[in-house]
Amino acid sequence: MATAEIEMTIRRPIFDYASTPRNWMPANPAFGYHLNGGSLTLPYLEPYLIRVMRRALEVLGDSRPDLREDVRLFSGQEANHYKIHSQFNALLRERYAGIEELEAKIEADFARMLREETLEWNLGYSAGFETTGMVMSQLFFEDVAESLAGADPAVEGLWGWHLAEEYEHRCVAFDVFQAVGGSYRERLRLFFYQANHLKTFGDKAARLMRDQDEAAGHLTIRPEHRAAHARIERRQMRCARRRIAWALLPWHDPRRHPVLSSADRFLKKLDYA
Repeated sequence: MATAEIEMTIRRPIFDYASTPRNWMPANPAFGYHLNGGSLTLPYLEPYLIRVMRRALEVLGDSRPDLREDVRLFSGQEANHYKIHSQFNALLRERYAGIEELEAKIEADFARMLREETLEWNLGYSAGFETTGMVMSQLFFEDVAESLAGADPAVEGLWGWHLAEEYEHRCVAFDVFQAVGGSYRERLRLFFYQANHLKTFGDKAARLMRDQDEAAGHLTIRPEHRAAHARIERRQMRCARRRIAWALLPWHDPRRHPVLSSADRFLKKLDYA
């Protein structure tokens, strides 16, 4: 299979959440609340990724000059991700009690990982997360059109932009992990570690927000819609499992995934600063 030419661009889009409803993804509310939970991790996760990449470059020195520009672009994209997601997260804090306590826990986790774990371990975690980001991008742009029916355009735009750039830089953490001698066994083990770590946080955050909305009457799902929601969720999980299985093969190379033309078209529709 031919490898794709990888291009990365640092963008700063503009989103307005003034009219964003609490259930911003009505066709698949569970996924919408899960993405809210994921957004809350980003002001802590993405600075962590940037620090890990910089530490790796220090170790590599002059041996891999080709990675320096890739890491610069990766870091620029990730920095904008957490800054712009922070604007959306401020809305979530206004709406839901208990967000700050969850954020303090995830912030402490990333600080501990940087302090106590080896560079290879942190690179394996980072590569695992970027594999997740690649799969989420494919789901968003190729597999979950049903979920996006009727979605709030601002939050859809936020995630579409973010995931399009995740796909653009899908090779960087993988390449750096390989460059410092990371093993396939560690890549596999740490993929599952990071997936469980972030899912545990995301599930707690999603449950907190959904429970509060249901208790306050902000989220009422009619019985005739539940079956449709469940069908979309099952299809999404099947697609995710298939894509993850492919990404975790020993010979996997992110460059073998072709450019997402749908992501490129999506990016052209956004407004930028």
